[in-house]
Amino acid sequence: MARIGFIVDHPKRDLPGGELLAHELALRGIETALIPLYDQAVDVPLLGLDALVINFARPVNRALVEGYRALGLPVFVLDTEGGILAESGGNAPSAFAQAIRETGYGPLIDGYFFWGSALRDAFVEGSGIPADRLHLTGCPRFDFAAPRWRGLLAETGGYVLANANFPLANPRFSQSTEHELETMVAAGWPRDYAQQLVGDVRAIADRFVSTIATLAKRLPDQRFLVRPHPFEDEDRYRRAFTTYPNVTVDGSGSVLRVIANARCVLHVNCGTAVEALMLERLPIAMDFINTPLMASHSALPNRISLRVDSLERLVDTIQNASNYTEDFPFSKVFEKDIAAWFNRNDGNASVRVADILAEHITRRPVGVRRIRAALSSSRKKSRGAQRLQATAGVIFGTRTTSRLRSRFQARRRDKILDCDTVIADMARIADHAGVTSTQVSHARSPLTGAPLASLLVQPGVQG
Repeated sequence: MARIGFIVDHPKRDLPGGELLAHELALRGIETALIPLYDQAVDVPLLGLDALVINFARPVNRALVEGYRALGLPVFVLDTEGGILAESGGNAPSAFAQAIRETGYGPLIDGYFFWGSALRDAFVEGSGIPADRLHLTGCPRFDFAAPRWRGLLAETGGYVLANANFPLANPRFSQSTEHELETMVAAGWPRDYAQQLVGDVRAIADRFVSTIATLAKRLPDQRFLVRPHPFEDEDRYRRAFTTYPNVTVDGSGSVLRVIANARCVLHVNCGTAVEALMLERLPIAMDFINTPLMASHSALPNRISLRVDSLERLVDTIQNASNYTEDFPFSKVFEKDIAAWFNRNDGNASVRVADILAEHITRRPVGVRRIRAALSSSRKKSRGAQRLQATAGVIFGTRTTSRLRSRFQARRRDKILDCDTVIADMARIADHAGVTSTQVSHARSPLTGAPLASLLVQPGVQG
């Protein structure tokens, strides 16, 4: 049976799309290996894959991709951070495509899946990758926003969702805001501009907290759910709202599920306005706490939202959210501003990706297991520490070594894949689709049989 690997960057954000893709591949008789980001270097060579879908193509993971290609493994890209890009600068579509050309990444990529036509068109023009490898599919994780799958998100709601989006000022995984600044500079942003962004984000984050606190006092019978960005430190918000009984801070679970059950969504420059639009939940941009620089830096979230220019207007909008929602032109705004970045909201992105992968592996089956590559962390030149960790992973299983390392590195804890969660999720997807559920289990080291961190999703057995 053919097997395709899918790198899961951040489970909270990326796992649901991976599960839906695994469901579609299972319908085609293909296994999926869901591979945690931090364990890929050891697990990929051990899994006997026929193709691999990576989470991005950047200089930081090029050595790994070169190692995968040395195995004869076809590599596809489904970028976890596509969607809304800047109109100019280092994150503009043309700059993105040019970077792929300049880094020589093109020959390493067998196929690239695009969220929307804007980025695909830029890649056709400037990436150097042949057009027949550039596929407009949409992103599977947004399939749940379409009517076809939306029923899987339903649960008790009624809260006002306030989405924070300030990892620059409140980083969770990096050492400091200064480290975030240096990362931006290294990515090509001018230092002066990046410093201004950081300063503005800090000011907006402070005003965001103050505004939600004021709303909680003004509207004591309204529940508020503050959801930090996945890369933010939640403790800041927990401390700020500990004395407010009608404010809950919770960043867990799928953002689509949380949005789907909200009365409306408050934000400042946050890309989740797109998901709100897809789910027909009123996105409200709090313009009065924004800055001109940030408004121009990330213009689209505000453009597609109902913009409020004062606290009084915000209070009125929340109190009359159902009326404002009824009048909001969701479909028109989506077609005008979102479709070029996110393709169609039809729930079939996972179908399109699965069809292309299935066609490709039919042409070029490989399915290799390479213990030697795993012992060198899939790199031509690996460091001693990498080889030591890889050896432990091959012998004792990356499930064990990953959990041990997560005790000392907090950022790794949130990126572990929980088998029971995936089993439950896959069963719900199958039940909703009216098909036999898949079978989910930990993959095993071919050398010792020890469990790996990666999970295998196999087609279910009929009756």
